[in-house]
Amino acid sequence: MSQIEELRAFILIVETGSLTQAADRMGIAVSAVSRRLRDLEVRLGTALIQRSTRRLFLNETGQLFYQRAKSVLATLEDAEQEVKNAGGALSGGLRISAPLSFGIAHMSTAIAQFMHAHPDIHIELDLSDKRVDMIAEGFDLAIRIGNLTDSSLIAKKISSVSVLPAAAPSLISQWPQLTHPGDLAKMPALVYANDRSPHDWGYVGPDGKAGSLHITPRMSANNGDVLRDLAIAGLGMVSLPTFLHYEAINKGLLQPLFPEYRWSGFDIFVVYPKTTILPKRTRVFVDFISGLYGKAPYWEAIEGVRLTG
Repeated sequence: MSQIEELRAFILIVETGSLTQAADRMGIAVSAVSRRLRDLEVRLGTALIQRSTRRLFLNETGQLFYQRAKSVLATLEDAEQEVKNAGGALSGGLRISAPLSFGIAHMSTAIAQFMHAHPDIHIELDLSDKRVDMIAEGFDLAIRIGNLTDSSLIAKKISSVSVLPAAAPSLISQWPQLTHPGDLAKMPALVYANDRSPHDWGYVGPDGKAGSLHITPRMSANNGDVLRDLAIAGLGMVSLPTFLHYEAINKGLLQPLFPEYRWSGFDIFVVYPKTTILPKRTRVFVDFISGLYGKAPYWEAIEGVRLTG
């Protein structure tokens, strides 16, 4: 029995939690799957899976071996797929992680274009503001906004986004004497709870001098779409990335506050694990998404406002 087939059986047993389901996935008898697991454990000289009357579960050694085995098998499959795709159409799967609001607003069109161009590709898109562990959770690539801290990943900048405070015209009309960002301190505010300093909004004035506005929020939330909608309802001012509220501003539902000031911004990256062999489908998607938004993305096109991402 080949070591590769032993690894395949072991990984499927772990992922399905059942010898029977693993056998069904491999198209072989349950006894054959059980024998492959036993041969693997004998060859390694240690048990990997504990068995009870109701379920199978990994011991500590098995957990460590599972991650390494999955990585080895994935590298082999990627190498095989690379050869198969060398002269033909792309095929295979892509697991992609993206921030929730950005993904909903801007990723569906991008992925539709890519899948139309490559019909044999299937995509699993996970939308969450949680910073996933790409290697442990098996993601091929991720879209990330802001500071990058994981040195085990390769990052490629795909665009930028400005941050711009705004409020509903009905709310602004209640504050007629707004001549400086400091005047906003008393205006009701809605803040993004996941910001490092949600109560402090930094800015740089037209004269190049930096300042900071300290606000007391009326409400905080961990989702920018909610904050934008509440701001449109006139419940408070909000400071958001332009990709979240540029349409509301262009429609007049929100009005920028001190747009002549620069209110910080972020870069947007596509990141992927360092690997000896980068699958062609991953490389093609990275190149595709990198050229899609550009240095002047459409969400920065706000009438009467000059933005720098």
